[in-house]
Amino acid sequence: MVERFHRQLKAAIVCHANDRWTESLPWVLLGIRTAFKEDLQCSSAELVYGEPLRLPGEFFDPADGGTTDTSEFSARLKQIARRLQPTAASRHSSPKVFIYKELATADHVFLREDAARGSLQPAYSGPHKVLSRDDKTFKILLKGKEVTVSIDRIKPAFILSDHTTLEHLPDVQKKYFTRSGRRVKFPDFYRP
Repeated sequence: MVERFHRQLKAAIVCHANDRWTESLPWVLLGIRTAFKEDLQCSSAELVYGEPLRLPGEFFDPADGGTTDTSEFSARLKQIARRLQPTAASRHSSPKVFIYKELATADHVFLREDAARGSLQPAYSGPHKVLSRDDKTFKILLKGKEVTVSIDRIKPAFILSDHTTLEHLPDVQKKYFTRSGRRVKFPDFYRP
C-alpha cells in the first residue's frame, strides 16, 4: 500500500511542471487527501475530520451567481491538453550485447550450450559450419541438421586451413624443450 501511495504521489508531483517539487507538494497532498474514494464513499480527510475539507476555491463566493461559459472552459481545456507531452521513457534494463566483429566473415562458430552441464563439461560446442547469416541469427550445421541460433550464443572459431600442417609451420614450433632447457626430439608417431 505504501509503494502504491508513493507511486501516486510521484506521479502527481511530476504533473506539476515545477523545478522545485517542494513547492507543489502541499497542493498534491491536499488533492490526495480530498480525493473521493469510491470504496469508502468519502475522502480520507472526511474520515479524519468528520466533514470534507474546504478547498481554496471554495473560500470565495462567485461574484455573479450565473453559470460559467462552457465554451471558454472547453477552449482552455483543449489548450491545456495540447501542451501535455509524454515524458521520455528511460531504458535502464537494456544491456548491450557484445558481438564479435569476426562473426561477419567466420566460416565456423562455437555454440554456447545454455543447458545445465556438469563441472567438467565445456560451455561451448563445436566448431560448427556457418550456412547463412542474418543481422540477429545464424544458420549453422549442428549434428547434421540445419539449426537457426541467436547471434548472442555464438563466437567465431579460428581454424587452420587444410593445407596448413606441422610441416608447413616454421621450424621453431616443431622444437620441444624440457624445463631445464634441453631440446627433445620425438619420433613422428608421437608428435601432437
